[in-house]
Amino acid sequence: MNDLYQNKGEEVQTSFSFSNDVLAKALQHIYSQKMDVEGEIEPNLFHEICRILDDAAADGVAQSEGKQVDGFLQQLQTNNEVFTAFKVHRMQRDMARLLLDSNGTLKPFEKWVQEVTPIASHQVRHWLQTEYDTAVLRAHQAADWQQFLRERDVLPNLKWMPSTSLHPGADHRPYWNTIRPIDDPFWSIHRPGDRWNCKCDLTATDEEPTQLPDEDDNSKPQPGLDNNPGTDGILFADSHPYFPNDCRHCAFYKPGFKDRLKHIFSNRAKDCYDCPYIKACMERMAQNGFKLEKSFSNGGVLYVHPKVDKDKADYKDMKRICLQLARMGHQVKMTPRLHYLSDDYQRIYANLIDTRYYRKCPDFEVDGLFYEFEGFIKPWNKRKVKSMISHGLEQSSRIVIKNTKGCSDRFIRRAIMARRNLPNQNIDEVWIYEKGEIRLFYKDGKFYY
Repeated sequence: MNDLYQNKGEEVQTSFSFSNDVLAKALQHIYSQKMDVEGEIEPNLFHEICRILDDAAADGVAQSEGKQVDGFLQQLQTNNEVFTAFKVHRMQRDMARLLLDSNGTLKPFEKWVQEVTPIASHQVRHWLQTEYDTAVLRAHQAADWQQFLRERDVLPNLKWMPSTSLHPGADHRPYWNTIRPIDDPFWSIHRPGDRWNCKCDLTATDEEPTQLPDEDDNSKPQPGLDNNPGTDGILFADSHPYFPNDCRHCAFYKPGFKDRLKHIFSNRAKDCYDCPYIKACMERMAQNGFKLEKSFSNGGVLYVHPKVDKDKADYKDMKRICLQLARMGHQVKMTPRLHYLSDDYQRIYANLIDTRYYRKCPDFEVDGLFYEFEGFIKPWNKRKVKSMISHGLEQSSRIVIKNTKGCSDRFIRRAIMARRNLPNQNIDEVWIYEKGEIRLFYKDGKFYY
């Protein structure tokens, strides 16, 4: 990768920030050995890198003067997920190889972190910077290409504009000012953006086509950049070194899964961006069918299960609460109501088995702990506070109660104290939701107000 990226342009387009908290969580996850580094994707790294590359795509598309096509940015960002999955897979495998010493013993965490820091520095700093800069440029060029297609009746040709780099490379210089029709095969072989951080550009024109420049082996597209993102919506092709050479050498292909396909794998042409195996892996990473709703730069993530009832009266309040918790840096999942005998229940609520809350379906999960949100039915009176606490604690020892009417903290405290003194009553946390915001009110025997 150093050899591939070393000749990129010197000028950095835009800076980004990779969360140190996210990196710390990822390192702890890999070190715990609770994930399959060969067949899974580390979720903290995945979501943070996706966020950064998605920002790059959005910035690039926004820089184009062309009209944005509905869904095109989404296509770029969806395909970013595949590239990110293979990038993270490379990173986690490189790190996992250093977990054990020569005797097969797990190294102390601090020693291992010291050894993998250069890997992290390359993957989420230097290499990611090159990928970010190039993603901005290629997203811009992709959006321009969409505009060229719309204008081709008036401006049928494309002109290769000289690089805006302060120190342009020599490989594209022979193509500067070349003019060819938009459907000329030349553009399927050579384009601005087929070198890492290339700052050449195209413009639509009605000028007459020029002669084709001589071919040069040194001008071939670099790995990962031999496609046209303006036509396929892919910023980085699967010729990039992060991707396997073929399906047989792909860690995400699982022998025995869809056995009927095995006999054709020796002749199967890889198509990583339309591969059911990597897509299945990413779906598994979403954890039991949960879909990513929102991610934040501090590592906070909100997932929503497709079976969550969005027509419930308190759905909007509950989602607002979950978004705030995710914004604080937590891993949050909005969980559905399920029959306790269903397979989905056994997977999603596995931590409730053999507890007093088995068969219950708390409203959401935060960092592996379940919470119940309790609202009230109008008309309001203070007794509703006691009811919310009582009903909520039947579902979970951690609850959020709605206090839009401004009941005093002292009254809520008395209600919690009275409930806490009952036999076999467990109250771990109580949060207050009022005026659209949440605040911690009680935790582990201590009040916060």
